[in-house]
Amino acid sequence: MLASKDKTGSAARARVIVTTGSSAGFMLAFLALFEPGERVAIACPGYPPYRHILTALGCEPVLIETTAETRWALSPEALIAAHRAGPLAGVLVASPANPTGTMMPADALARLIGAAEDADLRFISDEIYHGLDYAFPAATVARLSERAVIINSFSKYFCMTGWRLGWIVAPAAAIERLRLVKQMTDLHTDQLAQATLAEFLKRGYFQKHLVRMRKIYAERLNALDEALRKSMPEGVRWNRPEGGMAFWLELPPGFDASELMIHARERGVLFAPGRYFYVQSPLPNTLRLGFANLNEKQIARGVATLAELLRVEMRKRLRGSRRAERAHMALV
Repeated sequence: MLASKDKTGSAARARVIVTTGSSAGFMLAFLALFEPGERVAIACPGYPPYRHILTALGCEPVLIETTAETRWALSPEALIAAHRAGPLAGVLVASPANPTGTMMPADALARLIGAAEDADLRFISDEIYHGLDYAFPAATVARLSERAVIINSFSKYFCMTGWRLGWIVAPAAAIERLRLVKQMTDLHTDQLAQATLAEFLKRGYFQKHLVRMRKIYAERLNALDEALRKSMPEGVRWNRPEGGMAFWLELPPGFDASELMIHARERGVLFAPGRYFYVQSPLPNTLRLGFANLNEKQIARGVATLAELLRVEMRKRLRGSRRAERAHMALV
């Protein structure tokens, strides 16, 4: 995870570029690997900045729909079908995924990489949640491919989104172009941040810190899962995340998470409506609940508030349907 290890157990320094966080990493990778007008596949629902950065650079994000039945993951068949519908230049995959928290086992990831490389597609792996895995160890693409580009950062491990320090691991064929693009954009990544982290690593603190943070996040994940089971009304579904920092919820059909957020915000509860993670045909009854920066009491209180708002709306709908039934009752 941290070293983005290759098959020999270590990533050569010549294949690593330090970046100003993962967002800068995506920008560099897209600029170096793709030309304007080229099509890049990403999963839907997915992290919005992927498509925003691609679009800003003149590329075309191709969103491939995933569902609970596909474990919210891209399949080789879906990728090749999209490629046949219109030639793709590459594909971006995140495991653990945002917003769903699902992970691809190593064998499934290897099949997807194989399909991409057989079709001569550039493969980018977003591994920013590696190390924050709870169901099984996340598989790094570095162990599965010598041609893939890997992007990672440190902000999630320290829960410090403002600490912009990350890295790219790339094959030799791409690394020089990545260096040139970095020189033409942000020139250099903050030396103080690099020196601070280098000392933290040198003293052997990082692995201990990561174990501690994974334990804290796992406890909060369990607290959120328990609160949902205890409080949520029938008809609300969610998947227990295998990694990352969030749950993906599906409300009963007919509910709109954006409308729910208006009322929840008034009660001091925030979440991300699912429409943010789609482009076309969003599912309005979906939402993402984060647990990284909340303690167990805050999690339980927030879920109880959401559950009560849902029950109030359900009661209104039930009363409305009963009135409608009475209004249409036939007297014979």
